[in-house]
Amino acid sequence: MEFENEEELKKAMGIESWRNLSKDKFLTFVSELPNMSKEVAIKVVEQFPDFKTMVLDSLSHVQEQATNAVGTNWKSQKRVHKAFAEYREILGKELDREGLTAEGRLSILDLLQKAINDESLKDSEHKAFVLRALGMVATAAVVVVVAGVTVLGGKAKINV
Repeated sequence: MEFENEEELKKAMGIESWRNLSKDKFLTFVSELPNMSKEVAIKVVEQFPDFKTMVLDSLSHVQEQATNAVGTNWKSQKRVHKAFAEYREILGKELDREGLTAEGRLSILDLLQKAINDESLKDSEHKAFVLRALGMVATAAVVVVVAGVTVLGGKAKINV
């Protein structure tokens, strides 16, 4: 649906005024840019008290969310590594047990190998999560800045 006037857009976004636009609503506005005429977009942007600050605050908000998610994920990752270390220690003690048959030793070595592989997989999952979070921040930055420049007809100057 293309928005032909500001009122349609405000109604769709659930806001009454552009002056009180939150960071989250600003990101919603940016995502709606392709669905509005250039004239409507320019009229709306002209009403923002400080477009540059709104862009930078929105980017900071996205970055903060990604940083928090990565931090939480890392705490969980540390617990997983600790659990694997404890499990390997237990298996190591079992290998030292007297009277263990060759078959029993092979079974324990298989369990150790599986634990190492599983821990490696968890590490890879964490790294993929971090890359997705960084990609989200980079994508948001590009979308917000390009959208802002596009709306202002390439005349925007955002000095960081």
